[in-house]
Amino acid sequence: MKCAVIVLVLASCAAAQEPKKEVAAIAALEPAALVTGGTATMKIRGFKLKDATEIRFPKAPGVKAVVKEKKDAGQVNGLDNKVTGDTQIVAEITVPADLPVGPLEFTIATPAGDAAAKIPVVAASAAVEEKEPNNGFRETQKLALGQSIVGAINGERDVDVYEITVKAGQKIKVAVTGGSGLTMDAALTCYDARGQFLASCDDAETRDPVLSLTAPADGPLLFCISDAHDKGGEWHSYLLTVEEAK
Repeated sequence: MKCAVIVLVLASCAAAQEPKKEVAAIAALEPAALVTGGTATMKIRGFKLKDATEIRFPKAPGVKAVVKEKKDAGQVNGLDNKVTGDTQIVAEITVPADLPVGPLEFTIATPAGDAAAKIPVVAASAAVEEKEPNNGFRETQKLALGQSIVGAINGERDVDVYEITVKAGQKIKVAVTGGSGLTMDAALTCYDARGQFLASCDDAETRDPVLSLTAPADGPLLFCISDAHDKGGEWHSYLLTVEEAK
């Protein structure tokens, strides 16, 4: 009986000392969204991605991906690679014009297992490119309801400001989706035409902010996007969507 107990204890110790197997995982995407009917260069950052063999889109076989580069990843400004991942790949993604908008699932195949994630798809008719400078109330970029911006916080303390024209009583919903909450913690603030604060949101159901409000008067509303920790640079991309609330 004593021998059996000793064997059991030794087996438990051996199991506890056995190193954990690392698995592939995705930590960040750049850009934060894809646009229909075009080809985009997408950077994907994470763990164990350097040996990636393929990118698959299981529910959208019409999307084509070609891996162009696999390498070690540099450090994200102010963050540890143990959190943000230490490897990355660069892929060329071709998106059909008739692909439905919304979250697009994809999988990266690696010897360490499959890594899965989602990226939003925006219709080409609604997508607008970010135009710098748009860093203050005198340099706003104008948007219309129903449009989306694929932009980026380009450096520390960078702020992007967008302007929409509304009617008094109109209900507006503004959402920001980051390429990853691990690398960018987006913050969203709304002001009226005089620069008076109206509302703000840092986190909603996730670390991505969603802001719903009723326009107090006819005229412009100003929406400011920044990183909540004043970080910026590579891996700080976002998707801004402005629409009339139902």
